[in-house]
Amino acid sequence: MNTTVVGKALYLEMRRGGYTTQILMTPEALTLPGKLVPMTCYKRRISVTEPRKSWKQVSAGFTSEKDINTGAIFQMSVDHAIATVPNRLQFVDNLFNQMISQGYTLYKTPIAVEVTHEDVEEIRMGKTPYKILGRITRCRRTLGFGEDLFEK
Repeated sequence: MNTTVVGKALYLEMRRGGYTTQILMTPEALTLPGKLVPMTCYKRRISVTEPRKSWKQVSAGFTSEKDINTGAIFQMSVDHAIATVPNRLQFVDNLFNQMISQGYTLYKTPIAVEVTHEDVEEIRMGKTPYKILGRITRCRRTLGFGEDLFEK
């Protein structure tokens, strides 16, 4: 188990009436063996009638270039990195446009949590990163989100 931090994941809780859409965005990162894992979005919509829905996963098609000699991801200049943001986030455009058009609003505040090599390996294998979700649950408690995930 390697607990080296490789980036930060972003959690958003979007609410509308009795529905909550939970969104988890994980960063692009390298596994310990050097495999590039793209930015990934996990989402689920829950409600009083369906409080235990499974997470759906979608990954970005755009990834950074790797140095063929070292296997490391090329470090981009700030300007170049900013210029690639629309391409990097294109895979979640529809999700966020739907959230806006359906009247969802952000509940409380976004939460950022650490992502480790172990988490990245889970993501690479297409699994739900439950250790990241556990960190988010602890943060939700600390930040006073309450135990309920939706309006009753």
